[in-house]
Amino acid sequence: MTIVATIITYNRLSLLQECIAAVKKQSRPVDRIIVINNASTDGTTEWLAEQSGLTVICQENKGGTWGFNTGLKNAYEAGADWVWVMDDDTIPYEDTLEKLVKAIEMNNDPMPGFYGSKVVWKDGSEHLMNIQEIDYSDADKLQHMQLNHMKPVRYNSFVSILVSRNAVEKAGLPIKEFFIWCDDIEFTRRIIDAGYSGTLVENSLVLHKTPENYKVDIFIDKPANIWKYKYGLRNELYIRKHHKSNSSFWRNILKRLFVWPFLILFRRKNARWTFIKTVWRSTISAVSFNPTIEHI
Repeated sequence: MTIVATIITYNRLSLLQECIAAVKKQSRPVDRIIVINNASTDGTTEWLAEQSGLTVICQENKGGTWGFNTGLKNAYEAGADWVWVMDDDTIPYEDTLEKLVKAIEMNNDPMPGFYGSKVVWKDGSEHLMNIQEIDYSDADKLQHMQLNHMKPVRYNSFVSILVSRNAVEKAGLPIKEFFIWCDDIEFTRRIIDAGYSGTLVENSLVLHKTPENYKVDIFIDKPANIWKYKYGLRNELYIRKHHKSNSSFWRNILKRLFVWPFLILFRRKNARWTFIKTVWRSTISAVSFNPTIEHI
């Protein structure tokens, strides 16, 4: 089994150094490490040039999703059976990958799509941004998998996910145009829609080293994060259209155009008008947003 780790980075040198060091210390070693550098300007490029044992790909910064697209494509072309995907603020524990590999071997799944780690924050609590949605549709399957610290899931984040070569080949790559947010949800849902399975491995722990443990919430989030909602809200509507139903898509279009502005006025304490305009613009852009899925 050939496993290639791909790490996406932009201007977080100290975190990248910690991430790479943790990947190199895995009890089940990776066969190759590919770093996608999205035009960092903080000394990352110079530091990477001095390192050995890494494959470094430098490209323009067109968002994290473009980095994940490039990483998965290059890992696939390098002959990876499995691609271990992560951001630069993902810090694996020493046995994170070993537990993922053991889960693959124990599960004996004929159509394995991806295996994801349980994501925790610095204090050991579950990271609110990276909680997977458990699939409770098959009670017998769930009960059997739980005996081996696993659960079937409907999607997974890009914070320590092991993706199978076959799933990438069948489902395609992450949609570059997503730029940021919801790209991992769309990608992993597409893998499941293609007939492959998704699995959470609860004893495979990974640290998501964000400044705080938070989840996306437009009604309380900081104004500094507003640019992310430009993409995230549009991308979430795309997921509704392509992975749920047209009725869900159009119902939420109307809700965001006519209901959310009033909710923002009542719930937010600052930047109300700026967030309302962002909701309107992202919602309108979602109507014509229909990027092409890239296949290998």
